[in-house]
Amino acid sequence: MRTRTFILCLLALCLSTIRGYASGLGDFRVNARFLTDRMAFELHLNSNQYNDLYEINYDFLCNIGPYVSGIAVADTRAMDAYYRYLDERNDDLRWVLSQAEYVRFIDIEYFFRPIYAINNVCYLRVYKIYPNRTHFYFGPPRHYLTYRGGHCRAHFGGVSYYRRNYPARYHHPVYSRPCRISPQMRPHDFAGPRPGNRPPQKPNWKPAPRPDRRPVSVGKPNYRPPQHSDHKPQARPPQNSHKNPGFKPQERPTRRPEVSPDKMRPKQIREKSNMKEKERKSLSKRL
Repeated sequence: MRTRTFILCLLALCLSTIRGYASGLGDFRVNARFLTDRMAFELHLNSNQYNDLYEINYDFLCNIGPYVSGIAVADTRAMDAYYRYLDERNDDLRWVLSQAEYVRFIDIEYFFRPIYAINNVCYLRVYKIYPNRTHFYFGPPRHYLTYRGGHCRAHFGGVSYYRRNYPARYHHPVYSRPCRISPQMRPHDFAGPRPGNRPPQKPNWKPAPRPDRRPVSVGKPNYRPPQHSDHKPQARPPQNSHKNPGFKPQERPTRRPEVSPDKMRPKQIREKSNMKEKERKSLSKRL
């Protein structure tokens, strides 16, 4: 019996906490507390505002949890759901914050538009300003571990719970201007559509016909083939003829001049002396 009771308690605990871990952003409770802690620190909120603000941030993160993967890739349906829940969250804050506090809240981007996406991943902007995620200025909210979305608009027919209970808890002036996020802010928060999607084609659209022949190139000079003539080119004029009009080239001798013995090579000199020696011997035999 004790084992069965222990298993049922463990199952109930898992079901109650699974909602806080079902998002790509991380733990809902930790993110909601960190965001609420920094808002209470910068806007100088009291304890009632701090507790109500935690509920609003927790409900907002829980509502957008199923759409985080689509928001990261700029899916249209997911982004529409995100901005709808963001407008509801900002409208609930009008009844918790005073008019002066709400004006300061709008001017702080990482509070007014808390989520952005880079490289298909969603992040909280407040972590860029406060990178130390383990430091808190205040203790946990009063119902940090027990609140499970009981004051969400889904339980009150789409009406704000904080608007209904405003006269009993607060008496400050309420910010009365529209507080919806402008559609022009979407490119600043998230990337564009996926690059692989092509625009739809028209029903009667047809591609342009392919030309039968290659078009003539424009801007290039016309090619002319080289002209072959039967006339041979003239002889090359002698060198330096343009400098000395009366210059006449020397005629090439028909016989090669003899080389003087002084300029002869040693081998030629030996051959010539041998020939002279043979001539003397033949002449002496004849005598």
